Amino acid sequence: MKRFVISFVLAFFSLTTGYSQYFSTGQEPASIRWRQINTKHFQLIYPEDYEEKAQQVAFVFEKVYAYGSKSLKHEPRKISIILHTRTVKSNGLVAWSPKRVELFTTPHQAIYAQNWLEQLAIHEFRHVVQMDKIQQELPDILPILFGEQAAAVAVGAYLPFWFIEGDAVVTETALSKAGRGRLPSFLMENKAQLLEKGAYSFNKASLGSYKDFVPNRYKFGYWMVGGTRQKFGSQVWENVISEIAKRPLSITPVDRVLKRETGMNQAGLYRSLFADYQKEWSREVAGVDISKVQEITARQPFFTRYTQAYALNDSTWIALKESRADLSRIVKLTPNSEELVMTPGAIFKESFSGRGNQLIWSERRPDIRWTHADRSVIVVYNSETNEKQVFEHENKLFSPTISPSFKQFAAIEVDHSNHYFLSIFDLQNGQLLQQFKLPGNPYLLTPCWDDSGNSLFFVTQSSEGKKLTSLDVMTGHSKVLMDGHFHEIRNPYFADDKLYFTGSFSGIDNIYQLDLNSKLTKQLSSVPFGADYPASIGGGLVFSNYNSDGFQLVQLHQNEMVNKELDSTIFKTYPLAEKLASQELGIPDFSEKEHAVFETKPYRKLAHLFNFHSWAPAYIDAAEEDVKPGVSLFSQNKLGTAETRLGYEYDWADETGKYIAGFKYSGWFPVFDAEVSYRKPSAHYWLIENTIDQESGAIIASDTTKQRFSWKELNIDASVYLPLQFSQGKYTQYVRPKIDYAYQNIAHTTDTPHEFYEGYYHSVTYQLYLQNMLRQAELDLRPRWGQALELTFRDGLKGGSDVGDLSAVQAYLFVPGFMQNHGTRFYYGYQKRNLGTAFTFGNIVRSPRGYKSFQNNEIYTFSADYVMPLAYPDWSLGRWIFLKRLRANFFYDYAHATGNLYNQEGQVAGLFSTDMQSIGVDLMGDGHFLRLLTPVSFGLRTAFLPNSQKTYFQLLFSVDFDSL
Repeated sequence: MKRFVISFVLAFFSLTTGYSQYFSTGQEPASIRWRQINTKHFQLIYPEDYEEKAQQVAFVFEKVYAYGSKSLKHEPRKISIILHTRTVKSNGLVAWSPKRVELFTTPHQAIYAQNWLEQLAIHEFRHVVQMDKIQQELPDILPILFGEQAAAVAVGAYLPFWFIEGDAVVTETALSKAGRGRLPSFLMENKAQLLEKGAYSFNKASLGSYKDFVPNRYKFGYWMVGGTRQKFGSQVWENVISEIAKRPLSITPVDRVLKRETGMNQAGLYRSLFADYQKEWSREVAGVDISKVQEITARQPFFTRYTQAYALNDSTWIALKESRADLSRIVKLTPNSEELVMTPGAIFKESFSGRGNQLIWSERRPDIRWTHADRSVIVVYNSETNEKQVFEHENKLFSPTISPSFKQFAAIEVDHSNHYFLSIFDLQNGQLLQQFKLPGNPYLLTPCWDDSGNSLFFVTQSSEGKKLTSLDVMTGHSKVLMDGHFHEIRNPYFADDKLYFTGSFSGIDNIYQLDLNSKLTKQLSSVPFGADYPASIGGGLVFSNYNSDGFQLVQLHQNEMVNKELDSTIFKTYPLAEKLASQELGIPDFSEKEHAVFETKPYRKLAHLFNFHSWAPAYIDAAEEDVKPGVSLFSQNKLGTAETRLGYEYDWADETGKYIAGFKYSGWFPVFDAEVSYRKPSAHYWLIENTIDQESGAIIASDTTKQRFSWKELNIDASVYLPLQFSQGKYTQYVRPKIDYAYQNIAHTTDTPHEFYEGYYHSVTYQLYLQNMLRQAELDLRPRWGQALELTFRDGLKGGSDVGDLSAVQAYLFVPGFMQNHGTRFYYGYQKRNLGTAFTFGNIVRSPRGYKSFQNNEIYTFSADYVMPLAYPDWSLGRWIFLKRLRANFFYDYAHATGNLYNQEGQVAGLFSTDMQSIGVDLMGDGHFLRLLTPVSFGLRTAFLPNSQKTYFQLLFSVDFDSL
């Protein structure tokens, strides 16, 4: 057991060093009043104005509990669910340490035929089952030693993320009539990649690539987890999780169980399953009579999507272009050219459209302070005059569309309580003119106008699936035009008394046409993987056609259309999804959710300020990426506004310890952070001991002995700052004013020499940080444009020891490189220090690479960096290393510093002036170790120092936890 515990401690340290013990998604406005519902298995925490929906969510989770637990054979313990209702984000997550579920309740406009909150409940609860099963089945000693972090470490070390998400997608598919396993747009990416580019290596398929587009872990995981269950039974993955929990220190627990259950390890299972898929999908595509289309856009070197196009005339189109290698752009397309129209901000899904020269979209704007109070704004842009208008509304707005009269626009409106409206606004001033809510409060998606401006067409989505619906804006009367049930219907487009839309009835997304006069529905396109975003002009059809390199814009002429009447008797079924469903208890019945009544009570923020969730038999300093002997205790409240850290650090060399207590509170407009530490450090000095003759007083012997002494040291650091966001469009702006107070008191003990310093000092630091950055594309190594400025002044306050003061300025400038995804960064730093009589502040500005920091009075420093990708090798060394990118950073550093020279008595004897330079290159590799999802960067720095004519080398290594 001793060896077992020590090994797990080492694994724990390796995974937690440099990774914060606190994971917070952000904060809600401080003005929100919270309530809670406590059921048998869940605690719901929600804003008080979300009462009606919170009751339904509580009912849904309780209903899901038995269904979502079955195939993993585990019933999890009670867990808290926090509902974020003010944000425009659409997501859900399960976090461990502290354990909780967080739901972002606003649906997005690309939602499939499943109720958003029901889908979230099924998917996220499955994650709860996964994590809690590991937590409860771990050897008892590990939760005792580490708390909730024990399960988090075991999952991070061994359980592939493609399994975690793939298993949840399998569950949402098996426990519903929809789910992403029945969504062709979700399934098509792996099909296209496999049939057009062949099977990638297992490392590339599971960890991604910078060179080629690789479907994400949700999609890859569905095919892996689902295919395994189909061929070998649902018990396989339950056994995998149990093995990880019961033997957390085994080297390859997943491979061992898979080998026992299937005869193959992960890589072998992947090759086997996808070989079968390739045969099956090849037969499917071979059976499709593919439409002959004319390409408007060509395939790009990197994965690119041309979507949501509309016609300016017979030969000119406006479209949204999204690329891994570039920012999202609105472009004008002709048969022979592509012209940039403008670069928008963060556009929401399915929220761009236009009419004539007027473009309109909905984009995200952060709140100045609160992460979970971001909002949507409507942007109207005239491509002829370059005039832009921005309209804000109290509620969230999505998918705007301009009326034929150019006087109004319609948009989907969502309030904080998940009431859904189709609303009409004045195009000139953004004023709300009309608001329509449909019976039963279905979610509304992607509206479009008829030619007269009297009717709107859109998709409604509810627990009954999706329906194509119309609304008479004069009378407010709505009617269902087509019931798609749980098949996909989206992105309607009106032209010539016909409604074009994307449908999934054949198992492949294609473009369909509903004749509003004859009520006849026809399939128009026939593509191998997926078609979307229809637009019609001159009897022809333009749409986005999917392939392994993205969405191309294509034109389908009328004489090439399929014109196949829709036959509901041959709608596509999904054998894999049906097999998975047969392994579960069935589909939960949520029909009574609107009648749910649970007891509620207030949730007092002050009463729930502390929530100790994890600890460790070591002192872990996440900020300094350091682990030392001692103990640590961590607390984070469920709303993510209060973090507490307690610890004891032991220094083996000095045989002394330090007590640390820290607290951070982010629930008010300013953020408060404080830490108190107390220690009794020790040091040594050499003492000359003389033996004196008692009669003559002469020294007859002399010896030098090493003496140990100690002192008491109390440190207090407290800061207050404002993290303010001012982002607009394609730029992100950030401002952070900060004030920090520091106090240190040195007190003697009985063995402290009287010459040793005794007293205290305290200081205040004033800091202002300003940033303006262009958003980055996925493949950018640095921002292409940007500026950052940091001003700092540290003042040693009177009343204690004199520590002087320090002033510093640091500035960064980012400019584009010579080629795409290259980047240039310039740095300038200046620092002036007035030395104190006791001691003085440390340096703030950077020294040139290759030089150690040293005390100075004044320093100017400058550096220039040029970073560029060299290659995207996608090279593997077994399971140990997967190298995705090679890059180089060329740099030049210069500094000029002046300072005091001291004699042997410590007195100022003059001044020095020195110049420092370094020229070098960092050769770096980006990839993954041990198939862990967390990206790592490693490499070698080589620099030449002209002043000393020396060359130095430095190994570089970093882990990017922010990418998770």
